[in-house]
Amino acid sequence: MTTLRHVERLVLGRLELNARIQFSTLGRQIRKSQQQVSYTVNSLVEKGVIRQFYPLLDYSKLDSLNFRVYFKVVYISQEKFDEMVQYLIAEPHTAWIAGCGGRYDLICTFLALNPSQFNKTLRGIMEKFPEQLQNYTVLTTIVITQFGRKYLFRHDLLPAVIIGGDRKPEKVDVTDLHILQVLAEDGRASAVRIGQLFSMSPKTVIERIKRLQERKIILGFRPSLNPRKMNYISALLTIKYHNISIEMEKSLISHLKAHPNVVSIAKTLGEWDIEIITEAPDIMELRKTEMEIRQKFTVLIQQIESVPLYKIYKTNFFPKFLVG
Repeated sequence: MTTLRHVERLVLGRLELNARIQFSTLGRQIRKSQQQVSYTVNSLVEKGVIRQFYPLLDYSKLDSLNFRVYFKVVYISQEKFDEMVQYLIAEPHTAWIAGCGGRYDLICTFLALNPSQFNKTLRGIMEKFPEQLQNYTVLTTIVITQFGRKYLFRHDLLPAVIIGGDRKPEKVDVTDLHILQVLAEDGRASAVRIGQLFSMSPKTVIERIKRLQERKIILGFRPSLNPRKMNYISALLTIKYHNISIEMEKSLISHLKAHPNVVSIAKTLGEWDIEIITEAPDIMELRKTEMEIRQKFTVLIQQIESVPLYKIYKTNFFPKFLVG
C-alpha cells in the first residue's frame, strides 16, 4: 500500500473524468509534461493502483440484463478457490467479480439476454462446483449510477453516469461489437491497434467509437483502481427499504451523489433494494458513512448491512456471448 503523491492524485483525478484522454492533453490540464504523465500512469499500473482501463458500457443498449449473485463458498483450499475464480473470470456471462466478507465470499455480476439464459449459466456453474457453491442470493439489477471517485476529483465536475434502466436496445453491427470487445479489455487501446485487428483505418475506428458514444452505448471511460493500494478500503452497503417512498429515495440518492466516499449505487430487485459501494481511508470513516445514512434516512431504511470488499477479480461489462 502507498499514499498517493500529489501528481498521482492529479493524474488519477483526470483519468476518472476520462480514462481515454491523451497524455499530452492531460499534461496541459495539470501543468505537467507528457513524459511525466506517461511515467506516472505506468508507475501506477506497476504498483497495482491501476488494474485496467475500461469503458462504461450500457449493457441494456445491447439488449442484455444484469443479475447479481452473492455466493457463500464452502471452505476449500486456496488452490481450489483460485481455480473456481479463474473459471468464473473466463465465463463469458460474468462482468464483475469481487471477493468479499460477511455472509458471503464472492459477488458476481452476470449479463444475459433473458432470465432463462442467466438461469442456464448459473446452473452450469453450480453443477461445476456443487460442493463449493451451495448457498447463494440472486438479485436483478434495475439501474446503476456511477459517481466516480469524488475524493480524487471535484464532484461538481465529475458527472454521474446512469447505466441500464428502461432503455431501448440499439442495433449494433459485428464490427462495432468487436471494437467494444477490445475496448472492454483495454479502454485505452489505440485506434491504430484496433484497426490492425479488424483491417480498418484508424480514422474509421475513431469515427465508430464516436458514434458509439453518441448513441450512449459507451458512456465514458474510467480506470479500474485498487483502493487498498492507495491506503483506502472498500465496502458494499446493502439496504432494504421499510417504507417505499419515491421522494425519500430521491433524497437518499441525492445525498449519496454528493457524498465523497460513495463511488456508485445500484437499484435492485430481490432481498434488498439498493447497493452502495463506498471507499474511505479507514474502517471508522466507512462506519461514519454508514451511520450518516442510517440516521438521515431512518424512516426509509428497514435494514442495512455492510459487506467488506477485498479484491476485484474482473471488470468487463461487454456481453462477450454476443460475439460467440
